[in-house]
Amino acid sequence: MSAVAVRLRWVLALLPGLMSPAWAEPPAPPPLPSLPEAISPDLQDCVSRFGHTGCAARLYARMLCDSVGQLSSNELLQQQLAQQYEQAAIDFRGISVEQVETAAVRYYSPMLCPDKSQQIRQLFNQS
Repeated sequence: MSAVAVRLRWVLALLPGLMSPAWAEPPAPPPLPSLPEAISPDLQDCVSRFGHTGCAARLYARMLCDSVGQLSSNELLQQQLAQQYEQAAIDFRGISVEQVETAAVRYYSPMLCPDKSQQIRQLFNQS
């Protein structure tokens, strides 16, 4: 996994997550493997439309918009983002963490979720 993806996973840990109490029932067994899902058209042409950095930032911003202020599993968010990066075929060579974070926070989140943009900026100003 690239340094950018590792850093983005670390930032996800800053988002509020669900804490399962010790007395909770054990988790259900994982579902049986299924056939690969079709790649959504958004992911298929993401790199050609926005470039590798822009596509990574846009997907990251979309995840931030959907999850900030919500109770969600950080691990699930990390897995979903990693899958989207893989499906979009993003090449992280030559892309810095700062480039992806900056584009996601300053450009794509105001465009994708203007109502949560300020909250997302505050999250990154604290880290």
